[in-house]
Amino acid sequence: MLGVLVLALLMIPIATEFGNDVYETRMQTVTEQTQSRHAVQTVVVEGSTGMPADFESPAYVRVQWQDGTQLRTAEAISPETVTAGAPLTIWLDNTGKVVSAPLTEVDAEVSGTAATWTLWTLSVVFGVLGALLVRRLLDRLRFRRWERELALLAHNDDGWANRHT
Repeated sequence: MLGVLVLALLMIPIATEFGNDVYETRMQTVTEQTQSRHAVQTVVVEGSTGMPADFESPAYVRVQWQDGTQLRTAEAISPETVTAGAPLTIWLDNTGKVVSAPLTEVDAEVSGTAATWTLWTLSVVFGVLGALLVRRLLDRLRFRRWERELALLAHNDDGWANRHT
């Protein structure tokens, strides 16, 4: 059990460094997405009829916006029920394709923190499982030794049972 405690303490800086790496990677993604995406105010042309039942079947709405002199129309995912004529903010990439909103610094922090806690928790869980496995093996060895000693005690023949022929 002392080994599990030492493992848990040694994994703190390792898990923290891993979480920092995940954070830095996510921040690079945040920077790239912030530079390549921009928000556009649109008007809903065809609204959604109800809330989506789950995240696997989101509610799509048809939106329209002015892009320079051109009137553009596209389908976008609506986070809530909207009616025709309601304003809706969508995100476009540099090619004009509708994309998801860029990640934020908070998203990067959450990812880094989740990675840190996940790695540390998994290392402690596997350490505890390893300790339990070692304990079980030692208990079996101890039980076998006790059985042998009890058999020798029960069939005491002045040491003849301990002699090898």
